[in-house]
Amino acid sequence: MKRFLFFLIPLFNLFFLACSPPSNTSFTPSGDTVKLSYAKGFSITKTDSFTVVTVNNPWQEGNIFQQYYLVKNNSVVVPDNGQKIIIPVQRLMVNSATQLGFLEMMNALDIVTGVCNADYIYNQTVLNGVENGEIKDLGDAFNLDMERLMLLQPQAVMTTAYNTEDENTKRLKQSGLNVIYNIEWQEPSILGRAEWIKFIGAFLDKDQLADSLFQMVSDNYNHSKSMVENNRSKGAPTIFSGQDYRGTWSFTGGKGYTSQLFRDANASYPFLKDTTQVSISSTIEDALLRFSDSDIWIAVQEKSLADLAKRDSRYSLFKAFKNERVYNNDKRVNEKGGNDYWEGAVARPDLLLNDMIKICHPELLPDYELIYMNQLQ
Repeated sequence: MKRFLFFLIPLFNLFFLACSPPSNTSFTPSGDTVKLSYAKGFSITKTDSFTVVTVNNPWQEGNIFQQYYLVKNNSVVVPDNGQKIIIPVQRLMVNSATQLGFLEMMNALDIVTGVCNADYIYNQTVLNGVENGEIKDLGDAFNLDMERLMLLQPQAVMTTAYNTEDENTKRLKQSGLNVIYNIEWQEPSILGRAEWIKFIGAFLDKDQLADSLFQMVSDNYNHSKSMVENNRSKGAPTIFSGQDYRGTWSFTGGKGYTSQLFRDANASYPFLKDTTQVSISSTIEDALLRFSDSDIWIAVQEKSLADLAKRDSRYSLFKAFKNERVYNNDKRVNEKGGNDYWEGAVARPDLLLNDMIKICHPELLPDYELIYMNQLQ
């Protein structure tokens, strides 16, 4: 359950701590702006001398969180109100497994020299690197082993920036290392989150590759969404998610990523009109009142129906349980518990949507095999 909570927070945006921006001033460049179709959290502008990557502050609308000046030659003069980084970045420490999915898509895992909490990682290439010593495990992302990090000498550290004023981030800033703030988890849309591959691509000097990969993902996603929209006359199954944990049942908010998948897969969910991204706290008693007759139940943590009933006998009262239409998200889990649902799936919402469509409307994808979701038996 600890593994589940560690990754649930960034995926469903339960961290909403107020953050202060590293910089309140910005440079407004004149040049070609990279087209972003969904992402709201960053921008990329190319000038004749350098590329400007701006990270917007999701907690203080209209403010700049950080600005980067990407150069291929260190002699290039840039404004002094941001970080100058030589590209392509060739030695990168990442503090979140969600960033590995993007790097794998761009065939760039070879630049990773450090990670956090390797036991939570699914990617076998990275795990092999940790095992043979090529990649160092620097421990807890919120309490980095700074001594080992400095010995590692990465060209940059990519961090999720949950709270820029915590002691861990203060030490990072004081270290003199280039800190790249990746705040994709704050995007309001699931495709916007996936579009941060363009953000990472800029630091790798792989703009064209990142653009083409995202285009593939968004085209796939929208094709599947359109297929469902053309089938709406056949009705929408009712659905819900989660389970009780220490007396609290957290339902996905109407603007959360899971609710977006419900909507795009044409599943009926009573909180779809809710206007928040954060979870809605409730109880198992309320869940029974609301969802006892729902067709589908996803995102449970047990491995089997028997385990679910053993956890709480009241789970067997749900219609979805009786009809064996209950799913967890552990189809791709390694022996230590690293789960690709919290890793590679962040970069592949098109596959997540296909999983949801297969669960909700199996006749639309008769030959499709679930990738991240797993039906309990």
